Amino acid sequence: TTVARLIGSIYKQIGLLRSGHVVEVDRAGLVARFLGQTASQVHAVFEQALGGVLFIDEAYTLVRSDDGDDKYGQEAVDTLLKLMEEHRDDVVVIVAGYPDEMHTFIESNPGLRSRFSRELFFSDYSAKEVTQIFYKMCQDNKLIVDKAVLLKVFGCMQQFIKSDDCNFGNARVVRQFFERSMQRQANRLSKIAQPSLKQLSIMMVEDVVYE
Repeated sequence: TTVARLIGSIYKQIGLLRSGHVVEVDRAGLVARFLGQTASQVHAVFEQALGGVLFIDEAYTLVRSDDGDDKYGQEAVDTLLKLMEEHRDDVVVIVAGYPDEMHTFIESNPGLRSRFSRELFFSDYSAKEVTQIFYKMCQDNKLIVDKAVLLKVFGCMQQFIKSDDCNFGNARVVRQFFERSMQRQANRLSKIAQPSLKQLSIMMVEDVVYE
C-alpha cells in the first residue's frame, strides 16, 4: 500500500496521472456472487481509480479456488484486463501478494503475462530491521528503552524469523508485538500504587516476551 501511494504521488507530480489517488481493493471488493455482477463491480471500482492507482491486494486469490475453476474470479481478471487496455493512459494497476502465489496468478492468463511486466520483490525484514522499527515505535510513543530491552526484542525476532511464518515480511507483525509489549507494561504498572512519570515512560525487559 505504501509503495502504491508513493507511485501515485510521483506519477501525479510528473504529470502521468491526473490525481494520483489510490483505490485499494481485494478479492471481496471485485468478485460478486454471480457472473455479470462481477463485471459490473470491477467496472465500478475501476472508475473510482481513474486518474490514479488501483491497488489489488492478495491478487492471486482472484484465480484460486478449491476446484481449480473459479469463473467469478476469472471474469474479474478478464474485465480488469479489458479496462486496463481501454484506459491505459489514465490508471496504474498494482497487484500484490506472496511471490509463489503471484507467479501462479500471472501465469494463469496470457493477458496478465503481457500487461504486468515489472516486478518488485521485497524480502522479509531482518531481525535487526524489525528491532529498529520497534525502537522507532517506542520513540514515537515517548517510551524509554535501554540496550537490554532492544537485545531482548532482537532475540525474540530472531526466534520469530526462524519459525518460517509466511506472514513475517510486513510491519504489522512488529506493531502487534509492540502493542502486546505495551499491554504487558500496563499490566505491570497497574500493580504499582502510584507509579511515577518516569516509571510510566520506561519499558522493561519483562514487558518483552516472545509468544
